[in-house]
Amino acid sequence: MKIETIHTNVFLDIAINDERIGRIVIELFDDLAPKASENFLRLCKGNHQSKNGNFLTLKNNLFHKVIRNFMIQAGDIENCSNEIGNDLGLGGLSIYDSNEFEDENLTSFETIHNLAMANIGPNTNTSQFFINTYPSPHLNGKHTIFGKVIHGKSTIRTIESQKVDDRSVPIAKVEIVDCGEWKEGMAIPVFNASYSNIAGDIFEEYPEDDDHFDKDKCIETFEACLKIKEAGGVFFKTKDYKESFLKYIKALRYVNEFIPDKDSEPELEPNFQDLKKKIYLNLSLVSINLKNFNNSLIYSNFLLDSDNLTDGEFAKGYYRRGLSYLELKKYQESLIDFQKCLRLNPNDKVVVQRIEQVENMLEDLKKKERQKYSKFFG
Repeated sequence: MKIETIHTNVFLDIAINDERIGRIVIELFDDLAPKASENFLRLCKGNHQSKNGNFLTLKNNLFHKVIRNFMIQAGDIENCSNEIGNDLGLGGLSIYDSNEFEDENLTSFETIHNLAMANIGPNTNTSQFFINTYPSPHLNGKHTIFGKVIHGKSTIRTIESQKVDDRSVPIAKVEIVDCGEWKEGMAIPVFNASYSNIAGDIFEEYPEDDDHFDKDKCIETFEACLKIKEAGGVFFKTKDYKESFLKYIKALRYVNEFIPDKDSEPELEPNFQDLKKKIYLNLSLVSINLKNFNNSLIYSNFLLDSDNLTDGEFAKGYYRRGLSYLELKKYQESLIDFQKCLRLNPNDKVVVQRIEQVENMLEDLKKKERQKYSKFFG
């Protein structure tokens, strides 16, 4: 009987410009790369004291290199902790007396989310590490792979999406604000995604990280998009608007990834388009409930710029955009949208009331203007 190896897990809590984003949980390959794994564990725990008396730790270390569709890199605890130094990426300290230690497990980067040692040649490992975000076979046999990401892939994608300078250094401060050993049952906090499996949404936050369905089968991709959208609806009904928004954003991400062209999928392409329009409407509505009226404007505009809208979709788009303009005190724009909505729904009393409300507000503003200038000419 084969005995399954129990590996050590560690966590990295990430903040961007001091705003917490989420937790990355990594399984270490203690058996395949014992030296690299022990080194990383101790750096996460911060319990190794160097010869000069300082404790070596990844806490407060910054990601100093981010290359989209390739990798994210950190671990220069000499030059990139608390702030990026001039010698970024040139330093590193390990728990071993020799500092640099030998390579282990020089295997394949055909998969993604591998944790690997950065180096400057054979057997030059210290504390710098990277996580590949795209298959990278050109690295095969060149870097110690000593772990894999098991939770928090959306946090990695958030890091990967950061703007960088011409050296691939993130413009924002991307920091490991806490780290340590992770045990089963401990929390996996996330602040810009929803990890709930409600309504059958078992899918990863980003479609490129998911393997729950066949991405070459259009019907399966559509069903996944639909389930994620339905999860947003469940949260909306319970008035958990933040979770609802995150699910709808995720659904939109999946639709944009998998929407087919008309020629290849003439039957399913219209279904994707209809679903996308519903998601825009839902994002606009949930943004209003979150009082994020600028966001609501964005998604209302996306909807109104879409092709083949029904009168009902136009009416909802105009109403929600008009309501957003109203809350942003752009009364003239609000009035125009409410009037467009009324032309499509002439018997809608709510819209009539909104038009009266905005007209009264505009009249009040005119009165105040007249009173203001009367002081100069009275």
